[in-house]
Amino acid sequence: MSAPEDDKPASEPSASDVPELDERSEQTLRNLVRGAVAGAEPEAPDVLSGVQRRIRQRSRGKFYADGWSTARHPPIGTYLLTSVAMLILLLIAYSWFGSLSGEPSPVENQPAPVHIVVPRPAPS
Repeated sequence: MSAPEDDKPASEPSASDVPELDERSEQTLRNLVRGAVAGAEPEAPDVLSGVQRRIRQRSRGKFYADGWSTARHPPIGTYLLTSVAMLILLLIAYSWFGSLSGEPSPVENQPAPVHIVVPRPAPS
């Protein structure tokens, strides 16, 4: 019967054959592996901007000419100013219409006089 060590293929190193790395070498090796893995993933091409540019060229500026829809990042400052302006307008309208409301005035509900009209007799 053979020993368990003899059953392993010759190409696999045993745990005692692998040299121990110090902390600095291990960190360097990790950085190299991370860099290799990060560089292996291809970056997706930016198809949207190319399509928008081609549509803008073919339509002679009718579509996507404003710059708002083709911007990389939304114009947050413009959205913020617009929302603040709308809030101010709503508060002004609320205060203006709020001052118009008040207590309801009492209404006297009396029935109107009823006049009974007797039909004329038909001519004979």
